Amino acid sequence: MKRIDGDRTGDMRSSEVVRAEVLRLAQKQKSALATTFQELLGNGGPPDETADEMICAIRQWRNTSSPRSLE
Repeated sequence: MKRIDGDRTGDMRSSEVVRAEVLRLAQKQKSALATTFQELLGNGGPPDETADEMICAIRQWRNTSSPRSLE
């Protein structure tokens, strides 16, 4: 939430609190956070995979139950 008077110190504290919460959650879940934009993008998958093949794979993954599944 931005302050109207132009003082951004309130924004910074909020950002720091949120960042700390995200880091704590990542530690609790034992997952790594992306630290660069390139890591966030990932490798993009196989270079010879078509869009149709990618969509088919995603549909298969969604239809496969996993340990995290609610089913």
